[in-house]
Amino acid sequence: MEETIKTLGSAGTAWYFFVIPILFIVYMVFILLKMKGQKNRVSTWLKENPNAVKVYINKTNSTVKMAAAAFHSLTIISVDGDYPLFFTEKLNRGFYVTPGTHIVESSFSKTRPGILYRRVTTTYGPSKQEISVENFKTYNYYFSTAEETYKFEDLT
Repeated sequence: MEETIKTLGSAGTAWYFFVIPILFIVYMVFILLKMKGQKNRVSTWLKENPNAVKVYINKTNSTVKMAAAAFHSLTIISVDGDYPLFFTEKLNRGFYVTPGTHIVESSFSKTRPGILYRRVTTTYGPSKQEISVENFKTYNYYFSTAEETYKFEDLT
């Protein structure tokens, strides 16, 4: 009986040393394949649309604002009803669009320290904004917390 309990106990520790690392490796392979697929999708789209426009999300040049942005989250849900084509450039993230007028669906949430609770999160539900972009320009799409509205500005 004692021998059976020891065998089961050692099998329980095998779980930590074999199964969990295998699951981690499978997860990493899945993530890498997904990233590669996204990169191929974006590069194919860029070949078809060479005059695509970059729209940055919450781009800022201030280090203080960048640190404060850790408590803010602007999520782009769709562009013209389709999944956006995202890009990452240094520490900034954005999406590609073709020149013209587009409908961007996004949501914003901000978190602050609370009094009764550890954190209080305010979410501005999904809403649609119309943006117009021109060739060979870059834009910034952000949420103004002071005015509580979405803003779209030309960076060039």
